Amino acid sequence: MFYIHMLLLLAVIFVGIRYGGIAFGLLGGLGVSILSFFFGIAPGTPLLALCSSFLRLLPLLQPLKQQAV
Repeated sequence: MFYIHMLLLLAVIFVGIRYGGIAFGLLGGLGVSILSFFFGIAPGTPLLALCSSFLRLLPLLQPLKQQAV
């Protein structure tokens, strides 16, 4: 089952890269929809995803803060 999920994820990413732009975001939503409706995997909460993305950016923001001062 893991390999089917990974294959679906990679297919959606490659098709999104092929078309680029807004299609990448739309196909990401399509991939999440397929995984949640057909495979029963619950998507993460948007707030949790947003917070984790900001936490990943924190070390990258330190050099910008030092340059601003």
